Amino acid sequence: MGGKYQDIRFKWMEERGFNILADPHQYAYAQALWQDVGIVQSVWVDAKAGTGKTTLAVLCGAYELERETYQRIIYVRNAVPVREQGFLPGDLKEKEAPYMAPLYDALEYVQPGIAEKWQQSGKLVTLTSSYARGVNWKDAFIIIDEAQSFDLEELQAVLTRCHDSSKVVVIGSTRQVDNKKLQRIAGLTPFEVYMEHFKGKLAVFCKLETNYRGDFAEHADAIQETVKRLKGE
Repeated sequence: MGGKYQDIRFKWMEERGFNILADPHQYAYAQALWQDVGIVQSVWVDAKAGTGKTTLAVLCGAYELERETYQRIIYVRNAVPVREQGFLPGDLKEKEAPYMAPLYDALEYVQPGIAEKWQQSGKLVTLTSSYARGVNWKDAFIIIDEAQSFDLEELQAVLTRCHDSSKVVVIGSTRQVDNKKLQRIAGLTPFEVYMEHFKGKLAVFCKLETNYRGDFAEHADAIQETVKRLKGE
């Protein structure tokens, strides 16, 4: 893994409270996130809650944005279970705000208030999957969050917006599929189908193991074990 701070990026992360050198899974994830797009263009992570998959992606993207590796961070969030947002109060930004909390929380580690500053300057773009069509994303660090609940057409609409100059990070947890109408293909979610589809295409597939929220959240996430026991499976 090399000496501590052999790579200054890990010092930058630790200054914000994340010692990812101590976690081999997070280390591998960060390395993939920071790799040049000509070597690793897309990073796919299917990991349980509390492992830092979204926070680390946002922080790694913020580091790259500060160094002008990319021009913008694009954060796309699935809006399940509220799939139609028209009844929510306010303008588009206000409608989307509840879904963007993971992004804003992570950016507070970078610098308080940086999210609003970057949004005003165009360096940060947020949207839900409902509004992904008709846009083009070049030279961007793109984070697609809660991908396990996207249907195939939504994922296709989002992923086809991405140019080869962009890093694409697709994040999900197949333990927590919120879209009850999701159609599986050969028993797989569309998220899993797309991971299969991108094998061999400058893609890295990551697993994160440690739940940093603690034992309570870890136990809560393991509910299917009890469900199977009660069903006699």
